[in-house]
Order: sequence, then C-alpha cells, then structure tokens
Amino acid sequence: MSRVAVPAVLIAAAVILAGCGKSADMKKMEADLFSSLKQMHDEGMDLMVKARDLSDEVDQAIASYDSLAAAHPKETAGHTMDDLKVAKLKLAGAMTAMNDWMAALRPYEDGMKHEDAMALLGGEKDGIVKVKGQFDEAIASASASLRSQKAFADELAGKFAKGKSPSSVARRNKNAGVE
Repeated sequence: MSRVAVPAVLIAAAVILAGCGKSADMKKMEADLFSSLKQMHDEGMDLMVKARDLSDEVDQAIASYDSLAAAHPKETAGHTMDDLKVAKLKLAGAMTAMNDWMAALRPYEDGMKHEDAMALLGGEKDGIVKVKGQFDEAIASASASLRSQKAFADELAGKFAKGKSPSSVARRNKNAGVE
C-alpha cells in the first residue's frame, strides 16, 4: 500500500466510526423531548389528583341531590343528575387513560439509536397529550355540572328560606288543619 493510502484509510475509518455515535444536537433533542415528556407526566399526575377530588365532589353532589329529591320530590321533579353522572364517567375514563398510558410506557435509554429514541419519545408524548385532553374535557364537564347543580340547590334553598316551597306550604296547612 502506498504511503498516502494508509493515512486515507485510517482517516476514512475514523470518520465512519465517529459517525456511528450521536451528535451533540441529537443528544440535546432527545434530552429536551425526554424532559418535556417527564414534565407532561407530572402535569398528568396533577390532573389525576384534581380529577379524583372532583369525582369526590360529584359523589357528594349526587348524594346531596338524592336527599333533596327525597325530601322535596315536587320541587325537584324534572331535574336530574344525569350531567353529573356523565361527568363522573368522563373523570373515571381520563384517570383510566392515564393509568393505561403509564402502564404502556416503554423505557428510554441513552444508548438507543437516535431515530428509535425520537420515535419512542414522540409516540409517548402524543399519548400523554391525548390523555391531558381527556382530563381537560372531563374536568371542564364536571366543573360545569357542579356549578349547575349548586345553582339549582341554591335556588331551591332560597325558595325554602322564603317559605315559598309548595311542600312547606302544604305542611303548614296540614299542621294548621287546612286541607
């Protein structure tokens, strides 16, 4: 081999071997995406806590309404808790989606090929974005339903406080011996 060929082969081999590793830009892209994924996971966990709390509030509102409806069937006729029941199902669905997403997470390793790492992390990010969307919808639905139920309960309480409740008038009349 000539004197020029040996260094050229060594330089070519070094370039080829150097090309096998990840560049600093590739490593940064992966680290940034992984960091973003961890942050979104933490946000998802916060949403899960909020969803559990709202689910408890929904349970309390349904129980409160059931008591109110039993005590004042005429005043509550035509009003249902269907919106709260649907909201509860949405909250449960979002929490299940979060648990399913976490269970399906595949481990990310620094030694992965860049393309594989980006595909993995990108897919996981797409998944958590969908889960967060479910949480947002469920939380908005539950919050709106709870506000609506509270407004209905407050309206009835106002009527009861003023003695305008038909059942309270009937009770007073019955107690007074008036039919």
